[in-house]
Amino acid sequence: MLNFFLFFIFSEFKDTINFKGDSIFYYLEEEKIVLKGNSYIKYKNIELFSDSCIFLRNENLLIAKGNPILISGKDTLKGDIMKFNIKTQKGYVYKGKSKVEKGFVWGEKIFKTDKKILKGYTGFFTTCELTKPHYYFTSKRMKIIIDDAVIASDVLMKINEIPVFWAPFWIFPITRERKSGFLIPRPGRNSYLGLYIRNLSYYWVINNYMDLTLTLDIYEKKGPLFGFDFIYLLYKKISGNFKFTYAKEIDTKIKRWSLTQNHYQNLPLNFTLNARTDFISDEKYFLEYSDVRAQRVKSESEGDISLSRRFKIGTFFISSSYRKDFLNKKEILRLPNLNFRIFQKDFGILRSSLNILYLREIYKDTILKEEKSGLKIESGIGMNKMIFEIINFSTGINIQGGILNKDLKGKDFPFLKKLNGNLSFGTKVYGISIFKIPPFEKFLHTITISGGYGFSPYIKNPPVKEFLGLGECKRTSILFFNLINDYEGKIKNQRIHLLSLNLNRSYDIIKKDFSNINLIGDFLRTLPLSGNFSLIYYKKNKKWKDLTLNLSGKIPLKFLSDFIIGEEVLPWDMNLTYTYKNINGAKGFFNLNIGGGLTKNLKFNFNASFDTERKIFVERGLSLTRDLHCFSVRFNWYKIGKIWDYDLKIWITKLPDVKIEKGLFEAILPGK
Repeated sequence: MLNFFLFFIFSEFKDTINFKGDSIFYYLEEEKIVLKGNSYIKYKNIELFSDSCIFLRNENLLIAKGNPILISGKDTLKGDIMKFNIKTQKGYVYKGKSKVEKGFVWGEKIFKTDKKILKGYTGFFTTCELTKPHYYFTSKRMKIIIDDAVIASDVLMKINEIPVFWAPFWIFPITRERKSGFLIPRPGRNSYLGLYIRNLSYYWVINNYMDLTLTLDIYEKKGPLFGFDFIYLLYKKISGNFKFTYAKEIDTKIKRWSLTQNHYQNLPLNFTLNARTDFISDEKYFLEYSDVRAQRVKSESEGDISLSRRFKIGTFFISSSYRKDFLNKKEILRLPNLNFRIFQKDFGILRSSLNILYLREIYKDTILKEEKSGLKIESGIGMNKMIFEIINFSTGINIQGGILNKDLKGKDFPFLKKLNGNLSFGTKVYGISIFKIPPFEKFLHTITISGGYGFSPYIKNPPVKEFLGLGECKRTSILFFNLINDYEGKIKNQRIHLLSLNLNRSYDIIKKDFSNINLIGDFLRTLPLSGNFSLIYYKKNKKWKDLTLNLSGKIPLKFLSDFIIGEEVLPWDMNLTYTYKNINGAKGFFNLNIGGGLTKNLKFNFNASFDTERKIFVERGLSLTRDLHCFSVRFNWYKIGKIWDYDLKIWITKLPDVKIEKGLFEAILPGK
């Protein structure tokens, strides 16, 4: 009845105003309503809770006291005293606090100057929801654009009331969408570059499909480095990025740069375009300027572009590629590389295929520069059949023909031919043990026996340097044999691989000579700890040589997790790899990675690489990560050879771009 009465009196309001409270007083002459005790007012999407409230009809003004809470849509505003105009949705609050997307804003006085704008004086911003937040940004003046950004001047960041960062102004995005703004710079120190400030950047959201980041790095010894990174995604048809950096060093006056580009595009008629570029001015550019460890070893420029389409009967592919090796001082350009392939077709037991390839290649080093090109057509026909349901028999012939640009005598367009054929057979024999060895219930032994014959007739070809697989065609006649032994065990209906051994050898009928014996094996391939190896038996020396061995495994360390009593910690595990090669000298490397939780919020990781022949560590590194509720701290340390580095990062969980790195802590953790 009260709602109807108020709607009738305040007829200029198109929507009902709901009033609730322990006591409600209406003063007709003053056109004023006073609510006392648990007062509640609702108008459209606006709700106001407070201990007491006054509504002035002529001014459309709400005055609330005693823990007022104003809810407008999904935004909340709290304070001690609040004044709010329900028509204009403007007002202010003393000692107010507002919940916004990604955080909280509070201040001595907060004004709501528009439906989507708040202004705070002596204001604070944080993403921590605690009454006493772990960290906050303080500013004398703030402008909060709801679902957009917090714009502040004279900004000071405090962690546990300790000042750690200051900026003359800053912009904090408070929207789930991409937002333009400045990124957090990263100060530091480098043995090549001296003191530096990296990532003085502005991130510009151009539209929903593209954005641009403008960057500036300043180095004590080398001067400024400029750059930009352009990213685009258009209608799921076109995507990619274009990144460029440039520096003219103040000490050497040398111009240095990098260019990285990726592009993908769906074209009409179901064609696909791919392009990739990764160019640098010199071999040491990434070593001296990159802060990405994996990128520092790169000393090449390379790029490629391709156009392709898949048809029902086959594929079409045309590409161009370029590679420059700075260390070995050589360049290779392939333009174009064209390939058309018809898929294998089956005609009963017969099968056929066709492949057409054209390639032009330019090679250049400090001594030689040569250009090669050629066209090759390759066709094959074969047959596959099971004999007596136990022997797999196959045979086939492969024919190749092509034209190269020149032969060794300087003649143009020599025509070359090549023919080879093969036939092979294979069968399997199975055996199951009649005994058991706990915990294994049974053992399965599989023997695969295969062999065959390969041949190619002598064909007289013009003298050329081999290209596209075309060149001298000698007569060959070779028998080959292969024996594979697989051993498996059974535990509770689960088959576990134990060991595989593969022996192969060939016999040259023309030379009347056996080849060396190759042995390849692997073990425990279905278990967390597994490995593989290879050996060669040299018949001349009658010795097994050229051993290669690879071991790898992931071992859960439950006893370490159980040792951390009373804490819900990240499970511990250990990754191990060992690589050994004894080909023209022994080389062995042991790699270890171990990690897990020391406490519920503290994670530890250690990795190392050890050269077992030289008895030295090639690389060592460790990291500690601490979750501090609304922000995290990570300490990284690594040493590669004589080079070492450390990194300390502090980042806000809901604002991951806000990071403080080691440059601010040089006094605490000196670099020397």
